[in-house]
Amino acid sequence: MRMNFPRAGYPAQRLTDGARPVARRVRAVLVACLLGAIGCDNGWAAPVTVTISGLEPPLAQNVRARLTLVQDADSTDPARVRYAHDLAEGEIRAALEPFGYYRPRLDLRLDQRDGGWIASYRVDPGEPLRLTTVDLRLGGEGQDDPALQTLLTDYPLKPGDRLDHALYDRTRRSWQNRMNERGYFDARFSQHQLRINLERYTAELILHLETGPRYRYGALTFNETPLNPALLQRFGNLPAGDPYQAASLLELQKNLLNSGFFAQADVEPVLDQRADTHIPVRVQLGMNRRNRYQAGAGYGVDTGPRLTLGYRNRYINRYGHSFQSTLRLSLIRSELDALYTIPLQDPVREQWGLSARLRDEDTEAGQSRIEVAGLKRSRIRWGLREVMSLDFHRETFDIDGTRTAFLLLPGLGYTWVDADNSVDTRNGMRLGLSVTGAARTALSDATFLRFLLDAKGIRTIHDDNRLIARAQLGYIATDRFSRLPLTQRFYAGGNNSVRGYRLNEISPLNARGQHLGGQFLLTTSLEYERTLWRNWGAAVFYDAGSAFSALRPHTPAQGAGLGVRWRSPFGPVRFDVALPLVQGLDPFQVYFMVGPEL
Repeated sequence: MRMNFPRAGYPAQRLTDGARPVARRVRAVLVACLLGAIGCDNGWAAPVTVTISGLEPPLAQNVRARLTLVQDADSTDPARVRYAHDLAEGEIRAALEPFGYYRPRLDLRLDQRDGGWIASYRVDPGEPLRLTTVDLRLGGEGQDDPALQTLLTDYPLKPGDRLDHALYDRTRRSWQNRMNERGYFDARFSQHQLRINLERYTAELILHLETGPRYRYGALTFNETPLNPALLQRFGNLPAGDPYQAASLLELQKNLLNSGFFAQADVEPVLDQRADTHIPVRVQLGMNRRNRYQAGAGYGVDTGPRLTLGYRNRYINRYGHSFQSTLRLSLIRSELDALYTIPLQDPVREQWGLSARLRDEDTEAGQSRIEVAGLKRSRIRWGLREVMSLDFHRETFDIDGTRTAFLLLPGLGYTWVDADNSVDTRNGMRLGLSVTGAARTALSDATFLRFLLDAKGIRTIHDDNRLIARAQLGYIATDRFSRLPLTQRFYAGGNNSVRGYRLNEISPLNARGQHLGGQFLLTTSLEYERTLWRNWGAAVFYDAGSAFSALRPHTPAQGAGLGVRWRSPFGPVRFDVALPLVQGLDPFQVYFMVGPEL
């Protein structure tokens, strides 16, 4: 940066009398020497108090940081104190100039009181120096790049603005960073100047940037791994010859880490090998362990002790096929499920899955045994996770006698999640919609169409406060509700529904007191959480909802309670005690949960 004035620290009118500052400094040195020679050995201490008035905090902070007298506030040498005070005028002026104040008026006093020193500095910054010209230009191949045009339109300094040296330097660096992000690695400033005229008290800002050519992707290379190189290339989505973007490299790194195959993924452009406007990209991968074992435990009044055991083989073969299975055991529900996954053309966003599930359940809804085998396809569409499925569902259940139902269940589901952290979410939202159905004309014992919409939101306020809200809305279209097996009906109650009630406790009853389930579902929840100490907090909540079979007024079940929260290294831990506010089977329920909240 070139500054067109002889001395940046003083206004122009002071530069004509350069002898005065020099004389003051010579005099200060002579006084210091004299005092040091005649009586500074008596141990007398001189602590210094410095007060600065007349300036807003940013200016005052910069002035205080520049003052030698502040740095030497514990000095016991009077000569040193007086010398530092004599330096203060130049230091104050130098501290104000980066903010555009070149003509301050200063009233500087140093007094000796009560065996110490008080330095009182009153500063009137005066009028700031303002920009008369802001000359911004882009040249080269990037001058027509829409992403770079915003550098000109959004530039923070305009004609008439106060000159701000720090902002000028930051924006100049941000321009260079943007060039690198967009692949203009040869970009250079042909001019970058602040022309300051102290006599006219004006400034001109000139920033001319030649972008040079935009580089394009060259070869994408990976280190050797157990996976097929063709599969790794599909993770990249960086076709050779496409324009370079740093954001695409970050997306590639994110995709590789989210695949579950890799514990490490370093993606970098090889700048020293760029040639002919092409730049190769190198990826260094570290594999995750092939096998992963998982165990978890919990307790709830409605379920009793719970145990979860899981196994996952992250890559069965070089084509990225994987397998996972989970066993869940509790007093009311035991379940074993398995999923074999095959990545498709886009391995991050598209997979085929072969699934199987066995489940025995004994809840307030009744007893049931479920056997399911199915096929599903998962992909990202419209920014949503889309899952299409076809399940062969066999269920034996007990309502007014033991019955068995077979269903051929096609399904379609969409999920949208936006969270700042997938494990410990401070702000986030989840929306889900699922539709399943069956027809007696298509190998099924019942005809119905089932819709379920659920939503959950988390909002943090002032770091220590969180609001958590969730809701469920469901409807089943059918002319023979009694033919539906238990798992296809709606029930409410439990940790993820209306707390304070047993799992599946809330639903219409038949003459024998059995819970029939509902054709409609509506539940809501509102929770307030407060961090009390480090990673520990407390929560208060209110839930309400019902599963019902007719659209007529009725009193929903309601529950409220208190909870303890711990943001542990392995995810949020939640302990809740909930009371039913409308008659329930138990006076209270206890819940203990570990894991992500969205």
